[in-house]
Amino acid sequence: MSDQLVNAEPADTRQRLLRSALHAFGHNDYDAVSNRQLVQDAGANISAISYHFGGKRELYLATAAYLAEQMSEGMREHLERIEQALPTASAADCRQMLGQLLSGLAQQLMAGPFSEDAPGFIFREQNQPTEAFDVIYAKLFGPMHAVMAKLVAGARGREQVDTECRLVAHAMTGPPIAFRAARTTLLRHLGQDAYAADDVAQIQALLQAITEAALDYRSLGSNPLPSSPRQPNSGADR
Repeated sequence: MSDQLVNAEPADTRQRLLRSALHAFGHNDYDAVSNRQLVQDAGANISAISYHFGGKRELYLATAAYLAEQMSEGMREHLERIEQALPTASAADCRQMLGQLLSGLAQQLMAGPFSEDAPGFIFREQNQPTEAFDVIYAKLFGPMHAVMAKLVAGARGREQVDTECRLVAHAMTGPPIAFRAARTTLLRHLGQDAYAADDVAQIQALLQAITEAALDYRSLGSNPLPSSPRQPNSGADR
């Protein structure tokens, strides 16, 4: 370990510990990551974790906040513009803004600077939530879902956000996540090792079409599913 790294400025050391932790926790379970591994990867002293965070658990929670802040950074201005535009936005405007928002989410998940480390961290917290999920929800998922639900309401001519708007908004987040969560399967099917720029562009166009379809969905209350499966036509029907 070089003297330059060991004697780095505290703020720089803290950032390197956060990046080291995001990579480690993004690829390994919490218990599988040691403090020694974290400081070695960050080029820091063994006491750096306790000095900057208090302990491993506090570092894990700080990593969740760091992840949420970094991922939302690229979308914050977009979300703020949407909030400002919503009071006077038409249904068509809301559809367009929804498509743009989901396109940005897909870009972050598939080709953003944290696309390799963030998904593992997030998926683990979805499956086995800890206090870190509360942090991610408050800083990233919650604000994004709230804006999406408002856009769905606006696109469908609703004055208020209701449960159906929230369900539709959540359904829209599934496809972008699937293209990252099941990336290995799709790349194997495509015969590729990584997404190309053209792939990302095509996926974003597909997400726009999926968004339109989700907005055109009619609630089961107004278009109920049949109570029993429809029987196939017999020869006598012809």
